[in-house]
Amino acid sequence: MREHLTRTLFILALIVASAMQIYPTIGWMTLSPAERESRLEQWDREDLERLREKPGASQRAVNAVQRWSQFDRDMVINLGLDLLGGLHMVIGFDMTPEALERGLTESDVQNIILRNVRNRVNEYEAKEPNIQKLGKKQVQIQLAGEKDIQRAKDLIMKTAFLTFHMVSGPQETIQVLKAVDAHFNNGFVPFLERPPPGEGQYAVSREQFRLVSALAEEANETPGLLPEGKMFAFSPPPAPWEEGGYLIYLMDAKEEMTGEDLKSADARPDDQSPGNWLILFEFNADGVSEFGDLTEANIDRQMGIVVDGHVVSAPTIQSRIYGEGRITGSFTQEEAQDLAIALNSGSMPVPVREDYVAIVGPSLGQDSITRGVRSSIIGLLIVMVFMVFYYRLAGVVADISLAFNALLILGAFAYFNVTLTLPGIAGLILTIGMAVDANVLIFERIREELATGKSLAASVERGFEQARSAIIDANATTMIAAVVLTQFGTGPVQGFAIALCIGIATSVFAALVITRAQLDFISERKLVKKLEMARFIPAGTEIKFLEKRHVCALLSLAAIAAGAVFFTMRGQDNFGVDFKNGTNAIVALNADRTLQAGELRDHLTDAGFDSPTVQEYQEADAEHPNSFVIRVGETGQEEGAEGASVSTRIQRALLPLTMDPFSDDLDAEVELLRSETVGPAVGAKLQRDAINAIFFALIFIVLYLWFRFEWKFAFGAVVALTHDVLIVIGIIALSGREITIPIVAALLTIIGYSLNDTIVVFDRMREDLALNKARGLSFMENLNMSINKTLSRTILTSLTTLFVVVVLFIFGGSAINDFAFALIAGIFVGTYSSIFIATPVVYAWQQWRDRRRPPSAIDGGRHGGRHARPREKPASA
Repeated sequence: MREHLTRTLFILALIVASAMQIYPTIGWMTLSPAERESRLEQWDREDLERLREKPGASQRAVNAVQRWSQFDRDMVINLGLDLLGGLHMVIGFDMTPEALERGLTESDVQNIILRNVRNRVNEYEAKEPNIQKLGKKQVQIQLAGEKDIQRAKDLIMKTAFLTFHMVSGPQETIQVLKAVDAHFNNGFVPFLERPPPGEGQYAVSREQFRLVSALAEEANETPGLLPEGKMFAFSPPPAPWEEGGYLIYLMDAKEEMTGEDLKSADARPDDQSPGNWLILFEFNADGVSEFGDLTEANIDRQMGIVVDGHVVSAPTIQSRIYGEGRITGSFTQEEAQDLAIALNSGSMPVPVREDYVAIVGPSLGQDSITRGVRSSIIGLLIVMVFMVFYYRLAGVVADISLAFNALLILGAFAYFNVTLTLPGIAGLILTIGMAVDANVLIFERIREELATGKSLAASVERGFEQARSAIIDANATTMIAAVVLTQFGTGPVQGFAIALCIGIATSVFAALVITRAQLDFISERKLVKKLEMARFIPAGTEIKFLEKRHVCALLSLAAIAAGAVFFTMRGQDNFGVDFKNGTNAIVALNADRTLQAGELRDHLTDAGFDSPTVQEYQEADAEHPNSFVIRVGETGQEEGAEGASVSTRIQRALLPLTMDPFSDDLDAEVELLRSETVGPAVGAKLQRDAINAIFFALIFIVLYLWFRFEWKFAFGAVVALTHDVLIVIGIIALSGREITIPIVAALLTIIGYSLNDTIVVFDRMREDLALNKARGLSFMENLNMSINKTLSRTILTSLTTLFVVVVLFIFGGSAINDFAFALIAGIFVGTYSSIFIATPVVYAWQQWRDRRRPPSAIDGGRHGGRHARPREKPASA
């Protein structure tokens, strides 16, 4: 009983903690934009005051509770661009004689600006930003949820400028820090982290940086506090995944030299320090002499290299440096490349201008989000009703577990500050299916135990023991894939993986702990003597699935081949605007009512545009009502009526929504504010990251399955997984749809679903092979038996997952129709492959092994092939 009490208290504690995490999100959603802005400003003031006061632990706890009660923004679940919208900004540039002298082309300059903006946005800690090339002389930036236009402009538009400053030595730095600390009444140095004796700089943790930077700025501006000509400066902000904080430097306020004469900087491996990288830099003729004199006069001193106001490096000068020099240190390849980019961009003489800035709505459209949420809720309700219909009281138990599971997931999202996007929602849909599957596995095992005449308590105990290995193996395999995707993937791939990791952890807990607690309570209190359950598949079903393996293999090969042919024929038409160049148009419609993004999307789709993205567009001056940003996958003079340009086709498609749908003056009714060619939202790096992530995920999955099962099972699972993805891609090509970020999210979901389904079947095979070892059953008979035993669970899990996805497909709106379509195809194909592809591959592997071994070595139970026979008793003497 004490064990049950501890478990109950632990469950209640988690539920209360999750509810507390979700409370700020719910409260924040109820605030108006003005109220949100007011609270953010108030909290900024309070934070600085509290940091100065250095409150004790009890006061900090009181402050945290107060902030929580006011809907702390830091605890609110973040939404991505596709669900929330945010800032839309376009910056442009013009080539200069200096850039041309350096041999830079427009494309080079655009790429450098693109990288530079990405580095700054990383400093901004934006959630999954969208940064793309626009035309030949522009870069487009979208930041999720950011409504402070001026703050974003200040960050992105500041001119990257390279300067060199001499850094003060350790003794002078310590003396100045003591003086500054005394000025702030012992309120400065305690917030710093001391370096080891005689080396390094003082550091500042992320938590204390706001206070320390504010105090350092005040010290810089206070006359007489710092030595004449000195100032404090900090290193760049660490990336979100990096450990450590900021470094603080005391250095000369006046630069010794600027990067005006820097010719180039290049990252190279450091031959003298294997594993590390260095940066080689070169000055032009004017800079050679100046830099040589500077370095010769300051040998053995640190020189700060400052870009965008941050000290990106402070190497020690070892000798006079002429036209070329090197920056050494413990740089990784990525750090060295980033520093080289910073140096090159900092010295770039091309000015950057703001072309336009506005606030945009969610890329999925508010209408699609509303319909998607409504459809998901309806689908989940159908699942819950079905579970009660099929499993009776056990279905009620499962529904309670699902509800608590949802609460735990949302609480974890808030605690870990996860950004929720459509790929993240895809991960949640997968975890819902896996959560239902875990309960189905448990209930089916309990049903089997009840059928043997055991009591309910004994059946529950034995049922959980029997189901536990399948649940853990299926979820562990998917978790391995998810963890690898979080490490190697970026953007939407990483968002999907993080959501999946959280969902798997909570689903396993809900099934093995919360469901178990409820069933223990029911059985021990003897509320019922038996759990009544419906049955779709009659007991004792003996379908010979493996006898159909050759036909199914031919059908699958034909389907893959047909899909490959259509995919090849379509070429670039397979990919949507997320993966290729397209057209970015901003239009203003002359309508007598407020239009919704979904209306425009439907008209564009009817006009032949595949998967167009439509966002509401609000300029700062609100000059154009009913304005929208439209992104389509066509460019230039695409096929259309009379060879019209893409922009004209967009205008014609939207004309019926205006006050005069028959007007001959397109520009009067659908004003084209801007139109440019836009680069892919998913760049080459993100594509490489996604491919690498999936590749490494497959390797780790194979290793786990080999460890837990055998090579033949690992190989069968990977073949089935690959089969599912290829067929679904083929179905997408055959249906004329395009691969977009939502489709990628669906494909990742299918990978997880296929793994889960296959591993559950394999787990039963492993168990049956061990149990039937002495019965003389052939390997094929064992496999068929296992498939039949898990057939009910396979159909039920697919059915419950389909409930959600089909409702999403029918009622979710056009923006997520392709996503739901791909999931439906994947569920059908995944269910089929776990029976007719994965298992026959295991059987074929075993046959191949049996043929390579002598007949005497073939075991009719665990390793038996189709020719295996029971061992005969020895003849009597």
